Amino acid sequence: MADRFEVAELEDVAELLELVEEGAGKIVVTMGGAERFVVMTAERYRALSDGYNKERERAREASAALEEAQATIQRMKENAAAANCEAAGAAASETAPSVSARQPVASGSALNCSSDAGKPYRVADLPYTPIDSDDYQRSSYQDAITDRMRRVIDAEAPVEKQRLFNTVRASFGIKRSGRDIQAHNDWLFGRNINAKQTEFNDATFVWRGDQNPETYDTFRVADGESSRQITEICYQELKAAIVEALSCSERLSRDELIEVAMRLLGYKRKTARVREVLGTAIQQASDEGAIRIFTDGTFRVA
Repeated sequence: MADRFEVAELEDVAELLELVEEGAGKIVVTMGGAERFVVMTAERYRALSDGYNKERERAREASAALEEAQATIQRMKENAAAANCEAAGAAASETAPSVSARQPVASGSALNCSSDAGKPYRVADLPYTPIDSDDYQRSSYQDAITDRMRRVIDAEAPVEKQRLFNTVRASFGIKRSGRDIQAHNDWLFGRNINAKQTEFNDATFVWRGDQNPETYDTFRVADGESSRQITEICYQELKAAIVEALSCSERLSRDELIEVAMRLLGYKRKTARVREVLGTAIQQASDEGAIRIFTDGTFRVA
């Protein structure tokens, strides 16, 4: 009498084959329910499963080669962009006015600073390989998900943790992050990613190993409207934009400081969320002594 063994996917083949001797007897396999089954010899079943495993390995090798080629192209683009930025910075430094020549910002304008002061924000270039949410949580995709997490951190750090998860998830064609997907990302991150993390305004930010949050003093801006939500910018970048805004003027009121800083970061509309986040950063920078507030309510660089 044939042995019965129900499998949910072909990964269970190895366990099934342990139950029968090679070439002996018949196997009844049900896949996806009692309505679907196949009867074959164990020898035939082994041959089919071996062929499937070989095809899957070739597909993985092809995918890895494609991702490596895309990563190489991205590095070439970033190197070219960095060279252009250095050349532009050198040219700008020859004509830039001294700090002592800067004039106070007129009330209501607050636009003496240029967004060119910040570095360009570079997003990670990930391949798009759509799968379903069940496959996303299978062990066979753990390495690919972890690799893409590292690539986002390398390109975008300091990066807000939920943005990191959403970027990786979207690269697999999954539109929403349900409870299971979120838990899976948290588990993979905690198990495989060793990175510094900081907290600000109820958000967590992930840093590269070569970055030091205590000395980080720059900010990044996208072309036009920023691609990041204001809540996805770490305190260190917000503080750098605030200090830059004040260095462009002798003094600024709170509203003027928020307006200049938000323009530096690439935002055009002073929404309630922008005012709230920048206001929190201004208060923390003042508490730390990075900026000073005077009795007339204006701020200056410490």
